[in-house]
Amino acid sequence: RLFFDHAFRVNPTDGSNNLYITHQFNYEYKDYEYKQPTVISTITANDGSTKRIQRFGESYVAGSINDQTKYERLYNKVGAAYENSLLGKFIFFIDDYRSNYKYNRIIVNADGSAVPDNLFLQFNNFGAQYEYQKNKWNGRFLYSRSITNESLSDLDAKLRYDMSEKIKFDFRYRNINKLPNNNYNLYQSSWISYNWSNNFKNEKINSLSAEITTPWLTGQVQYTVLKDHLYFTDMATDAEKAVSAQIVKPMQYGNVINYLEIKASREFKFGPFALDNTLLYQKVDQSDLILNVPDFVTRNTFYYSNHFFKKALFMQTGLVFNYMTKYYGDDYNPVIAEFFVQQDKKIGGFATFDFFVNARIRQTRFYLKAEHFNALFSQSNYYAAPHNPYRDFVLRFGLVWNFFQ
Repeated sequence: RLFFDHAFRVNPTDGSNNLYITHQFNYEYKDYEYKQPTVISTITANDGSTKRIQRFGESYVAGSINDQTKYERLYNKVGAAYENSLLGKFIFFIDDYRSNYKYNRIIVNADGSAVPDNLFLQFNNFGAQYEYQKNKWNGRFLYSRSITNESLSDLDAKLRYDMSEKIKFDFRYRNINKLPNNNYNLYQSSWISYNWSNNFKNEKINSLSAEITTPWLTGQVQYTVLKDHLYFTDMATDAEKAVSAQIVKPMQYGNVINYLEIKASREFKFGPFALDNTLLYQKVDQSDLILNVPDFVTRNTFYYSNHFFKKALFMQTGLVFNYMTKYYGDDYNPVIAEFFVQQDKKIGGFATFDFFVNARIRQTRFYLKAEHFNALFSQSNYYAAPHNPYRDFVLRFGLVWNFFQ
């Protein structure tokens, strides 16, 4: 990846009125590789019997799967900025975006349809940005729109009001019309069912959020409306599911999804002890179970901090408690390296406990963390995804030693 972001001030000295020429350049190259030595997998049932399955259906090859996806992206942005000490900063820009998402073959299906070897995108946007910072107000307003055939737009408005050093209000509105991710419109694999070429509509996202920061409570509310939402789902038939096959494909949801998020944080301190709490509530209004999230998520940390040995040692130790309610969590598919929607198995509804110690002796820092230590004496039925077990007890430690005063 290469990235440059620079500006040239036209007027010789910095003053109350400044004019800049700006330029941003970004190039990146990515390579995704999926390897699977054998097509046939063997699973063991609870009774000890074994079964041979093809987890992802039929394959073009008998073994040694090695699929590669390559991606290149080139982005240039040129603009002019006018800065006034009283009015703020005005920026006008135009950009050029080019990307190539490619494979090394073209697949022709039995019905004559073809899956191409690349998805090349090129479009240009123009836009304007205004930044204002005066007294207790701080704001940034950005709008951009495509001037080519792609119907793209982005409106981002952020406003902050600092009532005092400890009390702050933040507001944000976002309206996005964005292209689908490349792997929704094009994908190739040695697994026959994992090859597709689509032309999905753009996703539309409207989001409104507000945040308040006070010495007593930090709260955040966000309301999001999703239209033409893209997602992956298991399209396996009953016969394929009977032999444990998983056939994941992209889909686009025609109805609107409404998502509400309310988060509150508060830390209580009493002497050297402290209790840090974060509670998240989520609610989704939708006709079908497409966007699935737990209703409640909580994270609580109870810890002790103090200095010892004439303040030569600072130590912090405590417990972390995590919990989320049950929900139809998205499952994971390794072929496309994506999560997909499912309505067969709920996960969550369990608590995890971590124990930690942090210490600092002059320029040396040490930490020790026992993650999920309650797994040592509880039933092993924790899941991060419906077919991916949550991690067992893990002990982590580290040492940082700075060789300077």
